[in-house]
Amino acid sequence: MPQQGRSRASYERMLTAAEKLMVKRGNDDFTLTEVAKAGKVSIGSIYLRFDSKDDLIRAVHGRVLTQIGEEQDAMMKGIGEKATGLDEFARLFVESYAELLKRYSPVLRPIMFRAIYDESISSLGRSSAENLTREAEAQMLRYADEFGRPDHARLVGNAFRMIYYTLARFLGLGSSPEAANQGNWDELTEDLAIMCAAFLRAPAR
Repeated sequence: MPQQGRSRASYERMLTAAEKLMVKRGNDDFTLTEVAKAGKVSIGSIYLRFDSKDDLIRAVHGRVLTQIGEEQDAMMKGIGEKATGLDEFARLFVESYAELLKRYSPVLRPIMFRAIYDESISSLGRSSAENLTREAEAQMLRYADEFGRPDHARLVGNAFRMIYYTLARFLGLGSSPEAANQGNWDELTEDLAIMCAAFLRAPAR
């Protein structure tokens, strides 16, 4: 058992070292030698765990997505328990989701850039995003009696996309990192919550 504990600790140090290098450089342009040095592990122990640097990066991505998924679940549970109407839901969701994305954005940026050409990472990312999308849309539908139009599935789908794409662009997540940090973050999140509720309430033309 002590050996298993040391082995697990060594594995976690590898992932943590690789993640810190990704955050520091904004990309995955590092060597396994650098990971070994930063994580205080041997190159041999890295190759015992991973076939390549790509495998290590995918493991980092998996761990990050697991952490995000757990926080998203707790976030949505808390919002569901607190929100009593559409305006309050929109405010709580935008504020909470914005802070979650912002906190993880330093490691998500290099991961999402890699996802452009790495189908394995892209697939994991889609699965995580779809889980949150389903939960957020389901909670929005709790306030469907406040919606201004009958096509509820379309409305909540577009509301979620509006929120995600706006926040992601500000944080430089995706293929346009040069567009990051344009505007005032606090004003953006406040206005985005207002726009979300107003969009869902808007009557048909």
